[in-house]
Amino acid sequence: MPFQPIHLAGSSTSVMAFAAHNQERDLPLGELIVRAGLLSSVQLDAALAVARASGRRLGEVLVEDELVDERELAQIVAQQEGLEFVDLGKHDLDHEALDLLSESSARRYLALPYKLEGTAVCVVIADPSDDAALDAVLGEMERPVRFVVATRAEVESALREAFGEPFPAA
Repeated sequence: MPFQPIHLAGSSTSVMAFAAHNQERDLPLGELIVRAGLLSSVQLDAALAVARASGRRLGEVLVEDELVDERELAQIVAQQEGLEFVDLGKHDLDHEALDLLSESSARRYLALPYKLEGTAVCVVIADPSDDAALDAVLGEMERPVRFVVATRAEVESALREAFGEPFPAA
């Protein structure tokens, strides 16, 4: 199991209480996917070309074109970021934790505080590589935060469970 970083709320940068060098973070996502045996180098090169031409992120192309399963991708991204991957469907949402982040931020950043761990709150996020989202969530929290990763579909489902269906844009 990877180390469990605790991000401290209220700091201008994401201060980690537990630090460890994560060699996986230094590798590009595509290389990790090839190393995991999910794609060949040729398939990766083709997917990268599609991503560049369409302006989409590599992960989006891989999932949308059904080259990589969303769960497998989320697990690799979690590994890359040194975070735990969770099966969010196996967890009950803690309403006290949910109250710690506004609905608008939760929906905007696909992040959801789903349980308390002592004085810290565990926040599941769909894209842990989005530093702006991490910083925004940290800025709203008044407790230490431990980020974990789940699939986008699981986070969206948990958001609907927590807050109901979003209102359509006017």
